[in-house]
Amino acid sequence: MIKKLLSSVIVVSAMFTFTSCLNSSDDSVTYYEDTAVTAFSLGTLNQYLHTTASDGVSDSTYVVSYSASTYAFYIDQIQKVIYNPDSLPQGTDASKVICSITSKNSGTVVLVLKDQSGSDSLAYYSSTDSIDFSEPLRVRVYNLNGTGYREYVAHVNVHQQSGDEINWVSTSYSALADVSDRKIIYNGTQQYLFGVKGGQTVVYRLNGSAYEQMAQTFEADAYKSVVTMGGYLYVLNNDSVMRSADGQTWEQTGVQAGMTQLFGASASKLYALTSDGIMSSADSGATWTAESLDDDAANLPTDNINFVCMPSKTNEQTYTLILVGLRDGQAKVWRKVEENATGSQSQTWSYYPEDEYNSYALPALANLQVIGYDDGLLAIGGDFSTFYESKDQGITWLTNDDMTLTDSFGKTASPFTMVSDSSNIIYLSKSGSNAVWSGRLARMGWSTNQQAYTE
Repeated sequence: MIKKLLSSVIVVSAMFTFTSCLNSSDDSVTYYEDTAVTAFSLGTLNQYLHTTASDGVSDSTYVVSYSASTYAFYIDQIQKVIYNPDSLPQGTDASKVICSITSKNSGTVVLVLKDQSGSDSLAYYSSTDSIDFSEPLRVRVYNLNGTGYREYVAHVNVHQQSGDEINWVSTSYSALADVSDRKIIYNGTQQYLFGVKGGQTVVYRLNGSAYEQMAQTFEADAYKSVVTMGGYLYVLNNDSVMRSADGQTWEQTGVQAGMTQLFGASASKLYALTSDGIMSSADSGATWTAESLDDDAANLPTDNINFVCMPSKTNEQTYTLILVGLRDGQAKVWRKVEENATGSQSQTWSYYPEDEYNSYALPALANLQVIGYDDGLLAIGGDFSTFYESKDQGITWLTNDDMTLTDSFGKTASPFTMVSDSSNIIYLSKSGSNAVWSGRLARMGWSTNQQAYTE
């Protein structure tokens, strides 16, 4: 148990007594005027978890222990605050914490507690004592001379959500009521919606709380061929490649016969499907080059085509490109590594063939939509009952039982669009509906302060 001190006078007196004892030695001892907390870390903590029984109704609680030493604590010496920017998991018991506190110049660490009357009382810190951090706790560190101290407020932050929770919100837009097939896309932070209205592809730009229709229209299937690159929207309209910075003013950047769909873009290249392969353009669509494939072009997708560009975490100017879609009732997945550094060689598109040993291939979901999310790929379609995720760039796909769409979204298969923004918010909208649904995994919205403070 922590031994409480009667007052700060006892702390100072103890320091002077300790000083006089040391002075009786023949060794020379230096007593420093300054001190500070220089390190703070946690030990093993308890976490309370809940589980639901097989009947789906009753539940129970059990306790597990885990090491919290990997959770970094920042020390702001200016504001005198100690805190963990990455909160501990939900259910962690912060009322019984073993922690390690290190001080500069061997300063004496003291906890400022509240007694039963609500007055401050002091207690020596011990690395073996259990401390209550369920509320912010004041921590003092006295210098060796006993002439002064620095006081901090220590916060042990614990998530109040599991992190895998997702709440869906529906927003209605009257402008979308008569728009059928559609695609939502982001150009930077600006959201656009391309959809079919009156037999043509129309363009909407989200302006505050309403979609504003642009004057430009395209052929009916053009909405499928909308991509973004370098601050521009690109559309394949018949054989013409068009681009716009704002969705309002468009210019033609190239003409290429034989392209069936513009399906994606990296930071430097546009990609399009043809009847017998894939082509790319490094000059905004002015000229096109055939891409090499490691398998028959008959395995390229023709419907519900999705593209994800994943920047490499280790190599600059390198991207993993994933092409996913349907053909003849089967899911088709292709992958390419695009390297743009000086001296790099062009890589081949690789097909993931059906494998009898892979029990977790992507199912051929009607109206399939795939996006990059949570350091992987996220897919949904069919009756909207199940999300699938891939953490190995499209080889295996596992169901994500934590992510489920609300029943209000509807479980009837229908063409729809799905996209995520820079804040990791997912947007979905069905053909013919005036609603746009949005949601985000709770932990994808947790911010981490990148600024560390030391002594």
